[in-house]
Amino acid sequence: MSGKLFRKYQYDIALEKGVGPHLVAWVAALMVFFVTLALAANFFLSAVTKTWVTGLSGTLTVEIRPPAANEASGKSPSGEARETPNDSVNKILKLAREHPAVASAQLLDKKDVMRLVEPWLGRKMPGDIPLPALIDVKLAPEADAAKLQADIQALVPDAIVDSHAETLDGVRRLVGTARLFVLLLTGVIVALAVVSIAGIVRAKFSIHRQEVETLHLIGASDEYIARQFRHHTLRGTLKGALLGLACMIAALLGAGYATHTIDTALLPHLRLMPLQWLELILSPVIAGTLIAHLTAQGAVMKELEKLA
Repeated sequence: MSGKLFRKYQYDIALEKGVGPHLVAWVAALMVFFVTLALAANFFLSAVTKTWVTGLSGTLTVEIRPPAANEASGKSPSGEARETPNDSVNKILKLAREHPAVASAQLLDKKDVMRLVEPWLGRKMPGDIPLPALIDVKLAPEADAAKLQADIQALVPDAIVDSHAETLDGVRRLVGTARLFVLLLTGVIVALAVVSIAGIVRAKFSIHRQEVETLHLIGASDEYIARQFRHHTLRGTLKGALLGLACMIAALLGAGYATHTIDTALLPHLRLMPLQWLELILSPVIAGTLIAHLTAQGAVMKELEKLA
């Protein structure tokens, strides 16, 4: 497609000859590949943030740990009957039904609890392993989570209430750091591509300096000569961009398939929406051709100024 698009253009300078005629294409392919990878990584980080934050915000998790071995008799050292985990759970559920800060509350069954600990303990965990009782509490809009937490612990002092605030802050910091790293990496890749393309264009200009001077002598304008280099650079950039994009799409499809075959509760599956695919395909190609256009134009015009 790119060959047909540029085939009719007639060059007055033999830019296809000389050293490294396809260097621009390889540089563009690498640039588009890594920029597309960075954009896909940003989409994935957004999905991770949305999944984790949506799942954790607006909720409390109340944990009632099973009694230790020396407490299995059900009596305290003073001889009084100990409160069983079921009694504690019933108290908390009753409080939740009456508390204005609670929208809903439910006790997770044993299968749900085992599914939560499976990523750490594995699927082959013993069936009789002592598991805590977990109550998932959904907060009402504008609820006072601190007061609810205090009321639960006043009612059941042994209850462990997790508001997930520290986890959410950690997720946001982690994702923010990762996004900053991806942004810096993208900037470095683009800067290297600009330097490389500018160097290639200057090298081609030096190789064909005599032809450029001849065109100057017969009255060719600087813009006409710059167009020759710019057009040749864009041609190589488009070929490289399509190659880099094809490799990246293949890699993303492979990664998406891999995430669908891995059974994990920690990470969401890598799935892109149609608009994200469109942005992923168009943005790097458009940005790459624009960068190549401006870089080639600037490099050639600087070299032409030296001839004046």
